[in-house]
Amino acid sequence: MKKQQLTIVIVLLLVGLIGGAKIFLSHPKKDSIDVQQVRAKGNPEARVKIVEFIDFQCPACANGIIYLKTFFDQHPHDIYLQVKYFPLTNFHHHAMISALYSECAARQGRFWALDDLMIPQQAQWSQLINPEPVFQAMATQVGMNIDQLNACLASDDARKVINDEKSVGQSLGIISTPTYFVNNKMVVGTKSLQDELKTYFPN
Repeated sequence: MKKQQLTIVIVLLLVGLIGGAKIFLSHPKKDSIDVQQVRAKGNPEARVKIVEFIDFQCPACANGIIYLKTFFDQHPHDIYLQVKYFPLTNFHHHAMISALYSECAARQGRFWALDDLMIPQQAQWSQLINPEPVFQAMATQVGMNIDQLNACLASDDARKVINDEKSVGQSLGIISTPTYFVNNKMVVGTKSLQDELKTYFPN
């Protein structure tokens, strides 16, 4: 009788352990990174919400990023900015690899830090046959885990995210970069963005 009771207790413990493991695995860890949120900044309740579709090798995008950074610094509580990928791989040879580094940086919570290095140096790395040594140096500079970075670059997942976002952009009618959606209104180009933002911020 005691042996049967012991067997029942062991079985119940094993069932409990297995069930607990399933619950743990089915929920993300509290410290896991929401990549979509990492590529966004500002006040989610802001009156002006901007979704920015960009190609990191696009010179016009670089100008737009620099302009928006300055504008955001002036209105940090009035804007919510979200970045989406739209690499123009037919025109820019490094469009995909720069997007991949950005996405992998986002997965380590370093998206904006890498962006602050990558964009000002765009004219330099755009001319290189292989910009990856420069990107690797930038990743080290912003404190990324290089082993995790390289694993991310080698996986298909980051590339899928980028291609999926580009497909969404195409379904919305995007054909060039930078393209913005300001409170759901499509705005193409930095000059048009400036004009649109003046309607919200006249001074």
